[in-house]
Amino acid sequence: MPGIVMKFGGSSLKDAQRVRSVADIIEKNMKRRPFVVVSAHGGITDMLIAAARLALQGDVFGGFTNIEMRHRQIMDGLGIDHAVLAGNLRGLEELLRGISLVKELTPRTLDFVMSYGERMSSKVVAAYLKQRGLSAVAVNAYDLGFITDANFGGSRPLKDAPERIRSAVEQYEDDLVVTTGFIGKTAAGEITTVGRNGSDYSAAYFGAALGVDEIQIWTDVDGVMSADPSILPSARTIPVMSFSEASEVAYYGGQVLHPSTMTPAVEKRIPIRVLNTYHPDNPGTVIVADGDAPADAGIGS
Repeated sequence: MPGIVMKFGGSSLKDAQRVRSVADIIEKNMKRRPFVVVSAHGGITDMLIAAARLALQGDVFGGFTNIEMRHRQIMDGLGIDHAVLAGNLRGLEELLRGISLVKELTPRTLDFVMSYGERMSSKVVAAYLKQRGLSAVAVNAYDLGFITDANFGGSRPLKDAPERIRSAVEQYEDDLVVTTGFIGKTAAGEITTVGRNGSDYSAAYFGAALGVDEIQIWTDVDGVMSADPSILPSARTIPVMSFSEASEVAYYGGQVLHPSTMTPAVEKRIPIRVLNTYHPDNPGTVIVADGDAPADAGIGS
């Protein structure tokens, strides 16, 4: 079973250079048996929503072309064959055509459209890791047991999801799994999204189900800050804080983690470490269960 969950957000995957940096970080942590959760490439989810709305107005290609071009640029920058995403791009185009024809965009259909972001980024990241010699495989979260209710736009996993996840992940014991944050699927086979900060929630949920030692949230800041550094230049990174303290920071406007994303980790008393892909050697902030002793300040090797 994996030892750590490593979740990489959109800003950490926004272009080819950032994907290379993420690969460096993953490779450095291979001894800890990582399980990788990815968001869509930076900005892609918004582009997908815009494309769906343009399709509703009859413009199938106004948004699609930009999405296709962005992914091709990233693949070219990494030396990845465009065939990796050919099926996904074709499926997205057909879906947008369908929206244009029926002149309807339901929450269910919008979830389906948005799911393409993570489904494509996971394939890109896995393909690049494999190119570097790692046994990486892209697997959609719902194919790893992340089965949810039908509350489109804000779904939650079913009660038996942890058991499903453990059973599914066991089949990839010799592989480096790269899976999709943010998305799931109902028992009837309809794709769902888990809503705000969805990839963080997915990471915490997978981490809790798998009983990992630590859940790492890799973003573009050096952890949880004592204040907004753009307003207060003397703001510092808080090295250790409790789940309650992190929730209070989020309640008062902190943008790093939303309290609801931490719930699965809280229940299993698994520490969450917030780290910066731009400064990977910075120890970041570790968030521990209330009453637990602070975790080791290092990030491992």
